[in-house]
Amino acid sequence: MSLTGLPLLSLSGLLTVATAALLVWLWRRAWIAARVGGVLLLEALVVFTIGLEVNRSQQFYPSWQALAGDTGTTSVTEQVHAGLLDEHLPPGPFRWRPPGLAAWHLAGPPLVTLPADYRDRPRVEFPVVLALGTRAPRTDNAVTVTITPTARTTAAELLRTLPSDLRHDLRVSAVGWDVLGGRALGAAFAAGAPAGLAQRDRPIGDLPPALAAPLRLPTS
Repeated sequence: MSLTGLPLLSLSGLLTVATAALLVWLWRRAWIAARVGGVLLLEALVVFTIGLEVNRSQQFYPSWQALAGDTGTTSVTEQVHAGLLDEHLPPGPFRWRPPGLAAWHLAGPPLVTLPADYRDRPRVEFPVVLALGTRAPRTDNAVTVTITPTARTTAAELLRTLPSDLRHDLRVSAVGWDVLGGRALGAAFAAGAPAGLAQRDRPIGDLPPALAAPLRLPTS
């Protein structure tokens, strides 16, 4: 069971709720020592569940091996691969037409705005601001993708191809996306995204910085 996966977080939450209910039900019947033990167990489960959620959001320990301090070998430096569109970028914001566009059922092609120094930093990956039916705040440090969804647009279909299509065409990060607007669609996108990919209504100032040659922990 993954340390950052939803199954472990859900299991921990259920155990916390069940322990609390059992403690309340047995409170008058149990010895004082049992009450104290039950309270301590409940506190430990609450702290564990909160810790799992924070770790899932911030990716402090991406695996059980990392939690145990066993990263296998030293960190591996990944190369930043050029985006397919890097050599053919227009001077300003442009309409993006990736292969998966039709399946998203949008009102029109997404509008992409690049940082002013995007072309001058070919070895850098940039954070992403995904604006769903809203105008994104101006930022010079992120790639902004503004889409206008329709009633047929689903978070599942966006998640299926949008992140991979964007990383194929442009140099953007695979984590730390800021999802703005969209209400139910935005919430579903952030909730259904892989661990670390997206966060709902993150302040622009809290976006991760653009990074060159990101470090990756070995998987074994």
